[in-house]
Amino acid sequence: MIAKYIDVVFGRVFYNLGKTVARWPAPFVLLPLVASGLLGYFGLSQIVIDDAYIFVPDDGRALPDGEALTAAGFSPSGDAVTELIVQARDGGDVLFRDDVVEEVLRLHHDLTTANTTSGETFASLCFRDPSTTKCVLSGILHLMVSFGSGSKLRSSTNLIYPYHNPDRANFNIGTYFGSELGGVELSTDNRTILSSKALHLVYNVQTNLGQWIDTFRQVCSRFESEKITVNYLTVSSVDDDVASLPPRVAVYIGAAIGLLIVFSVFSCMMLDWVLTKPWLAVIGVLSAVLAIVSSIGVVLLAGESFSSLTTAIPFLLLGIGVDDMFVMIAAWRKCDVTLPVQERMGRAMSDAGVSITITSITDCLAFVAGVMNVFPSVRLFCIYASVGVAFDFLYQITFFAAFMSLTGRRERANRHCFTCLPVLPKSQAQDKSAAYRLCCAAGVSKQEGVFDNPSSEEFNKDPLLNRLLYNYLVPFILKPWSKLVIFLLYAAYLGVAIWGCLQIRIGLQYQNVVADDSHVRGYYDAEETHFQKYGRKVDIFVTEPQEYWTIDVQQALLDKLKAFDQSQYFYDTSETSEVWLRDYLRFLNQTGNSHAATNKTSFLQILISQFLPTVGREYYGSLNFADNNTGITASRFFVIPKDVTTSERGKLMMIEARSIAEREPLRMRAYSFDFFLSDQVVTILPSTLQTVGIAVAIMFVVCFLLIPHCGATFLITFALVSINVGLVGYMTLWGINLDLVSVLSILMCIGFSVDFFAHITYAYVTSKEAKPVEKIREAMRAVGMPIVQSSLSTILAMLVLGFFPAYIFRAFFKTIFLVMVFGAAHGLVILPILLTILPTCGQGKVQDVSETAKESSKNTAISNRGFPHPSYYTRPHSASSYMQEKTPGINGMKPSTSLPNLRPKVGQDNPYLTPEMRKWIRWVGRQKSGVDNPAMESGNP
Repeated sequence: MIAKYIDVVFGRVFYNLGKTVARWPAPFVLLPLVASGLLGYFGLSQIVIDDAYIFVPDDGRALPDGEALTAAGFSPSGDAVTELIVQARDGGDVLFRDDVVEEVLRLHHDLTTANTTSGETFASLCFRDPSTTKCVLSGILHLMVSFGSGSKLRSSTNLIYPYHNPDRANFNIGTYFGSELGGVELSTDNRTILSSKALHLVYNVQTNLGQWIDTFRQVCSRFESEKITVNYLTVSSVDDDVASLPPRVAVYIGAAIGLLIVFSVFSCMMLDWVLTKPWLAVIGVLSAVLAIVSSIGVVLLAGESFSSLTTAIPFLLLGIGVDDMFVMIAAWRKCDVTLPVQERMGRAMSDAGVSITITSITDCLAFVAGVMNVFPSVRLFCIYASVGVAFDFLYQITFFAAFMSLTGRRERANRHCFTCLPVLPKSQAQDKSAAYRLCCAAGVSKQEGVFDNPSSEEFNKDPLLNRLLYNYLVPFILKPWSKLVIFLLYAAYLGVAIWGCLQIRIGLQYQNVVADDSHVRGYYDAEETHFQKYGRKVDIFVTEPQEYWTIDVQQALLDKLKAFDQSQYFYDTSETSEVWLRDYLRFLNQTGNSHAATNKTSFLQILISQFLPTVGREYYGSLNFADNNTGITASRFFVIPKDVTTSERGKLMMIEARSIAEREPLRMRAYSFDFFLSDQVVTILPSTLQTVGIAVAIMFVVCFLLIPHCGATFLITFALVSINVGLVGYMTLWGINLDLVSVLSILMCIGFSVDFFAHITYAYVTSKEAKPVEKIREAMRAVGMPIVQSSLSTILAMLVLGFFPAYIFRAFFKTIFLVMVFGAAHGLVILPILLTILPTCGQGKVQDVSETAKESSKNTAISNRGFPHPSYYTRPHSASSYMQEKTPGINGMKPSTSLPNLRPKVGQDNPYLTPEMRKWIRWVGRQKSGVDNPAMESGNP
């Protein structure tokens, strides 16, 4: 099959690469260091954090609609240069209490009298009313300034909500309080305001925006009061706060590196001071760091930007790099330590190279699928991640492999793992001090040519964790009653996951893209709490000239208003909407000028000279006139959303607004600042399904090509879907929305999960054992421990993000944690059970036990045209060692000797072999393995 052919080809390539790296390690050490230095210097020097519109989908309409509205000369409703929300510290009324109003007016005084760096105040920068030339203030603030106290405001007028104009004076519906007062309590008539728990105040300027924003921030951040709390926001607050996250994350990257170094060193420790590899563990983490620097530098030099979301890339690449290190060290340990270093490196690389190639390909392709996503932030993250995985793979098989060969030379020379000084084996250190025997004596005795331990089997046996997996976990999960319990637990897992999927929340909120201690979060939390009943105004606008003095256009616009009246997502436009045409027609009728409604000259003359300067002055910002006032080139009106309390309702409101606005014969457009989030809600689910579908299809093809069993690929796909369902369900129950962060986590889930499944499945289907239990045991022995180490190292790499004070980074940790736990559980428990019931496919008739033993005992070099086989069987001290345990008396004998074929009769109690024959067999085995070889004694590794 093609999988076997690919396996053999990759094995040959990595075998030769391993021998080359071991022979000339210097260039493989220096070149990655030089490349990382150059790419880091020239690439990172160009880094500029750009988060503008990265959370907006490419096919989202909010951005082009907003740009069209601005290009027409209109300021979007609800958009403000600077704004704030004031609440009472005791949670009570902020409108009619004298002490609270006094503090609000003090804050207003500080803001309007503060000088910018150029010496200007708000009064010289503000927007002005064309009729009065006074600064335009929030309506409720204007009333508070006029009356001076809360008690006077209460006694002087009855405030009507949401529009204050009870007598319908001036032919309009009045001052809008819906966006200015929050948490409003009304009287029995549902109109008169009794109290309000929050004030929303806006301070707009038209010049010198940057200096005014700095001054506004300084005043609000320094303002202290025992009566009120102030949450403020500026037009650049979100971008500025998001841009401040990467420098704060840098400290956490250092902590993650330190944590992984400790974990890696601990994982590489052994009870022998020569074979322990602490410095190699440090080099493994350093290799991942070099890959991070190189990949970021390359992408930046290619002209891509850098966003705050991609700051999580280093944590991800650290976990992946350390995973590859564990696989390579495990392969090195499986090889016979008596082999020459070059030969041992070739065999280890032929084994580990195929494994890390599979994982790198699956991870890379999973992220490549994300490059086609409609969200720029997802695309950018996947570009950095895929390039980072490629560099990680490249540096593992060059930089790290070179240091691994140097470590092999140190072991060969019997040097201490920390000091690199020569030490004596324990058998030759009997006359040394107890401290020397305890802390120094270790390694191989060259005189004896064997391990300096009671027996080579004991010295070379698998680590404790690995033995626990294949000796205890496998028999346990394959018992009938265990399968029943596991099935019930899996059913419960799947049921809770599906229930969680049904509770899913879609969309990334503004307060979740900034740090927890940001003033932005406080502002949006207050807005969400108190200002949801009456949402932000929605602009319905047209940027093409229209003949508003004709009956057809007037009727078309009134029909749109009627459609909004009938919608469940908007308030009655006769009560809440600000429509210049309707108010102007009412003005014409009540002033006896109804004839002007259908006469162009009169229509424009009265509109410009009488209506706008007086009762319609609030509509100056809703009309644009042609040169010489010969026509109306653009116009707009507002509608008010109703009870937009959830992202789903906001999405439906946006769809409804656009649908009504675009109806013929008068095609208009709808825009609100909230539509940016709603566009994300509309797009994220279908784009996620599309991206995940592409990734799963790619993984299916990869597994089909690399795993020589037709049914195993479908099992892997099933497990992949199972983990993704669990991820989405449980992350929802853990407080994570389906947003851009979780989309990236789902992609990572696909890549990581296939890593686990491909290894265990490949090891199982290629095993030469006849019984399913033994096949699973052999597969678990080969890849069980790397799966556990991979999961733990990735969790540790992301662990520090769980303590970072920002939702997007905590969400990364939570989702990756779930991926690792579910992936390891499926790979070590669920999939092995399913594999035992997997029928043979394309493997021919299963050999009996004796044939299997005979086949697995063949010399690797002969069975693979002179190259060691890179699969999970026929490896020294690994999969084939299971058969060696059955016949421990022949461990020292090499099958390629010139001895007669006595292997079937060789055993611990074989009566046909004399002690002299056994001694001669062991001597020939040592000669073949290179021990006591004069060439080796001469210093040649």
